[in-house]
Amino acid sequence: MTRPAPGEAQAESGPMSVAGIGRQQNRATATATGVGRDFLIAMLLGSGVVATRLPYLHHFALMGKDGPLYIQALTLDRAFDVPMPGNLGYVLLGKLANLGLANPTHAYLAVNIALTCVGVVFAYLFATLIVSRPLAAATAFSFACNPMVWWHGAVIASYPVWIAVLPAIGYFGLRFVRGRAFGDLLGATLALGVGMILRPDLLAFGTPLWFGCLVWGRARWRDWLIAITILAMACAFWFFGTAWVLGGVDVYLERVRAKSAGDAEGFSFQRRGLVEGLLRNGTKYGFFLAWSSILFLIPFSIAVVHRLRTLSLCWRGTLLALLWVGPSWYFSFFVFAGNAGLIFPFLPLLYVGAAQGFDLWLGRRGTVQPVVAMVVLGLLSALQFVATPLLPETNQRQVILNVMFFRHTGAGIRQRYNYNLDDYRISPTLASVSRQIKSPEPIPYFPPKN
Repeated sequence: MTRPAPGEAQAESGPMSVAGIGRQQNRATATATGVGRDFLIAMLLGSGVVATRLPYLHHFALMGKDGPLYIQALTLDRAFDVPMPGNLGYVLLGKLANLGLANPTHAYLAVNIALTCVGVVFAYLFATLIVSRPLAAATAFSFACNPMVWWHGAVIASYPVWIAVLPAIGYFGLRFVRGRAFGDLLGATLALGVGMILRPDLLAFGTPLWFGCLVWGRARWRDWLIAITILAMACAFWFFGTAWVLGGVDVYLERVRAKSAGDAEGFSFQRRGLVEGLLRNGTKYGFFLAWSSILFLIPFSIAVVHRLRTLSLCWRGTLLALLWVGPSWYFSFFVFAGNAGLIFPFLPLLYVGAAQGFDLWLGRRGTVQPVVAMVVLGLLSALQFVATPLLPETNQRQVILNVMFFRHTGAGIRQRYNYNLDDYRISPTLASVSRQIKSPEPIPYFPPKN
């Protein structure tokens, strides 16, 4: 046997061999194909969100008392009176949209539709890290059809910020845990930083997830330094920016203190005790979650049971999920659960968990069945939003059902249903609501029609 020349040996086995170049080209082609497919799916999902929200555009500042406050806040003067800690970035987005849309209500609705698009896209991208791409696309589609998510695309409220930001942190954070790429760390950090400017409470709701991802991704100290610097700059922007609008740091801190004290006095477990505090908050949260996602709770429960059985093997993922949703659960149960938007931090995990549950349940029969199941449940959710009517209000039970559930539908938007229980002078206590559901009494007062 003759020995090959040095050049021939390199051509056969070196890193720049024909076979090596072919493998690199195949990987590059596969990556480009995956990115192109993801971009196409993202465009379709975003287009679907926009198309389904446009029929519900209106000129009415829907969303209780907050709508007019947000419109007034566009002047960015000392009349700035949106719920503290101020949501300065959300107001600035509304002001930016107002440059192109003369009606301020339409401007805020455009912001919420855009935030919903971002949230649905990142819900899809996050799901691709857990399940197959077709099932991830079906999961994001179903998420977009959620009645609460849909309804908040047509009201003036900043809750869609949670829809957009938390899946983005989860997507980049999980990628960093798996690959330790600085770009993913930067993506998670920027998502959290921008989110805090839009809604400063993400300092509490989003930082634990971000922190957990950096810890399990074993971020280098230089990466920590860069990330903390970015977040510090974001915090300084919203804190001092809001203080400047209100007229000083002391004024801002007093407004935040008063808002926190009001929430605690009205709803917290610490002040109201076990029944009117923890139990009432937990019941409201459960009702909001059930109304929006009851069809997905069974497959989600299957995934949870499976994860508990294999907890010793996948405890890190379980802990990251708790860091994702735990802060919002603590706030919702122990402090305040007055608004349906408080379920938004949990919804992306619920839908991805439901997809996993269908995969475990139906995946043995083929790859198509879980996708079909998720799409069918999404369509049923869309039907729930589009076809559910408001009840005629002849007693307190019907008012409670409208306020708690049926207002969060297309009918609620079309009929401009903008009331809470106190608008009818109906007691919101758990004992009173339970009594009215069982044995309804006449409505003590009818508010003026909008």
